[in-house]
Amino acid sequence: MSIRMSASLVVVLLALLTITEGMSLKGMGADLRCRCIETESRRIGKLIKKVEMFPPSSHCRDTEIIATLSNSGQEICLDVSAPWVKRVIEKMLANNK
Repeated sequence: MSIRMSASLVVVLLALLTITEGMSLKGMGADLRCRCIETESRRIGKLIKKVEMFPPSSHCRDTEIIATLSNSGQEICLDVSAPWVKRVIEKMLANNK
């Protein structure tokens, strides 16, 4: 086998390993970026069915609060700095203790 052919084979194998490694991270549920692009600060407390809090991580430096609406099931990101959202967070933390 020629040197050129061997080099090409090595490059192809490295490319395949790189692609499959990236796919496996995504398949394992590893989020490589923040979930929230926009946040909602309006009061929607009565429309909320479920609230999830995601603390800062190596992939996203922000705390993210995602609410699921009861009427549509739509998930929306809440503004962590909004006073009513802060109260929701306090209640969540108190209930977890």
